[in-house]
Amino acid sequence: MSEPLREQIAAYLADQLTPAEKQAFERELERDPELRIEFAELEATWQELGRLPEEQPSAALRARFYQKLHDIDSGRASVPGRGFAWWKPGLSGLVRQAAAAIVLLLLGWFAGRESLRRAITPAGDTGELRSEVQDLRRTVALTMLDKESPSSRLEGVSWSTRVDKLDPQLLTALVNTLNQDGNTNVRLSALDALEKFSDEPGVRKQLIDSLGVQKSPLVQIALIDALVHMRDRDATGELQKLSKGADVNAAVQQRAKWGLEKLKS
Repeated sequence: MSEPLREQIAAYLADQLTPAEKQAFERELERDPELRIEFAELEATWQELGRLPEEQPSAALRARFYQKLHDIDSGRASVPGRGFAWWKPGLSGLVRQAAAAIVLLLLGWFAGRESLRRAITPAGDTGELRSEVQDLRRTVALTMLDKESPSSRLEGVSWSTRVDKLDPQLLTALVNTLNQDGNTNVRLSALDALEKFSDEPGVRKQLIDSLGVQKSPLVQIALIDALVHMRDRDATGELQKLSKGADVNAAVQQRAKWGLEKLKS
């Protein structure tokens, strides 16, 4: 992926591209998997920044700012007798200086990022970089799973599937989501995510234990299907309870009987 494309990610998220540039970027986004990963990671960070409360300056700071502007317009502010004319006093000078500072900040950020990438990649030491990416994905997943909005929690579940391996904290978060989330779609998505990591220690036991706490027939049936697909015979005990439970949904009972037959065959 070229550096110009990287630089366009922020411009795209800020809606600063022309319609033609936007279409070209979206075509590259569909074509380039590396760009999609980087875009998704920056997009999540961008959304989190957008949710931060806006800081309000204090009254004293506002007063000092406007007094400074008044001093500049009145010619009372101290200005060097010599200097490059571009850095002239007055409000226009402040605007130019602020614009220059922003440009320098962005250039520094891109230069530092590029230097880090070049310092790591040629030496073949991609392990550390990959670990940092994994940590970022875990952090985003955990952050989003803790949000009030169901759509945010769904996004958190989606991010959890991008890690290579579940750590205990993320496993606990997904299990809690599966067992306790108030939204059925979020719980089903958490089940799909956990099923992806079914070969990791402890995951299958958590899915079996979840059968005993679920109240939603949709989630119960989905769990039965997942455990049958995994061919996990340790689930037979919970399936027998569901197949004979007097207060169990009829469709769940039938699915549990079906699951028992499948696991016995």
